[in-house]
Amino acid sequence: MLPDNPNDTLLPRLFAMVFGLFLLLAPACVTGQNKKELQKQRDDLNKKIETTKKLINQSESEQKNTLNQIQVIQQQIQFREDLLKNIQQDISGIESEIGRREAVIAALGEQVTQLKEEYAQMILSAYKNRSAYDQLVFILSADDFNQAVKRMKMTSHYAEVRNEQLALIAETQRKLEESVKALQADMQEKTRLAGEKEREKSQIASDRNKKQQKLTLLKTEEKKLREQQKKHEADRKALTAKIEEIIRKEMEKSVKPAAGGSTAKTIELAPEAKILNADFEKNRGALPWPVGSGIITTSFGKQPHPVVENTYINNNGVDFTTEKNTQALAVFSGTVTSVFSIPGAGQNVIITHGNYKTVYSGLSTVSVKSGDRITAKQSIGSVLDDGEQVVLHFELWKVTPEGGVPQNPALWLKKR
Repeated sequence: MLPDNPNDTLLPRLFAMVFGLFLLLAPACVTGQNKKELQKQRDDLNKKIETTKKLINQSESEQKNTLNQIQVIQQQIQFREDLLKNIQQDISGIESEIGRREAVIAALGEQVTQLKEEYAQMILSAYKNRSAYDQLVFILSADDFNQAVKRMKMTSHYAEVRNEQLALIAETQRKLEESVKALQADMQEKTRLAGEKEREKSQIASDRNKKQQKLTLLKTEEKKLREQQKKHEADRKALTAKIEEIIRKEMEKSVKPAAGGSTAKTIELAPEAKILNADFEKNRGALPWPVGSGIITTSFGKQPHPVVENTYINNNGVDFTTEKNTQALAVFSGTVTSVFSIPGAGQNVIITHGNYKTVYSGLSTVSVKSGDRITAKQSIGSVLDDGEQVVLHFELWKVTPEGGVPQNPALWLKKR
């Protein structure tokens, strides 16, 4: 005898199966997004490593062992360690995905078996109740007219239901085959990444060995390094004094006492400067780098000297190690406040952006002059090659009623 309605038993089961498949397959979308993000990070890190390799080759071609080489190698090690973490994260994600796919494959296999069993039962039921007499009895034995109509419709559409069951079996088998192929691809990707991971481990060990060799050689020149550090500190103090002098002179013109007898002071900006100041602040974390290519080798703030023990570097900005003949670029539109030189430390340019100033130090040539209006990414000069390194020193200052305050440029520049 035919059931009142095959859909009464089939459809709920179909919905349950589809919903179960959705839950199993849904994480694949998230995994795909994560993989894209990890791949982008990996591409960025590989670009940085290529930059450090180029900088190391550039300095080693001159057969010199310098402090800057140590700093570049250290950055390369850091990039490789970040890459190693990225690869391990990707491998862990793939391992989770493999486990998930294995669960999907098992579930799909069970569903194919279940669907085939149900289809066989449906065929057997149709065979047993194939005569017109049995179908007539099935219809006439209905409890009421409405049920009889329903049974008539069900009898005429029974073949359609069987076809739907066949289609579902075929679709489930297709998903099963796709999942098996995806699992095989995941396993191949895991093997590839595992090989890449081992290569990076080897490269990190090689870089550390190279760094140690250079450190050992440089330690024999500690007296020279101490003298260089003293000269470096003197140059930076001269730069800071010049910046503070410029700010002080500007404040004499723009700082006004607050109204109402208050002791507080305010800085009066022209309308155009106010707009520029607001635009500059809106771009915090999104300013372009002051060099087209390169890496940061010395960060903002106080930090230990890479070679000389018990010696610290006080940095009011960040140092970009770059390639020869690199142009220094303005990070935002503004007006050139000052162009000046520090003996032995190259040319310097200060650009004003409302209450903010950017400082570009260590230039061999300058292509702008005081009073020039500058646009973002405009070249302002060439970075100095002093025979041992090509480094642009970059600072960012905020002018307050109390004076100038150096800011950490890393918080303002776009991350690379």
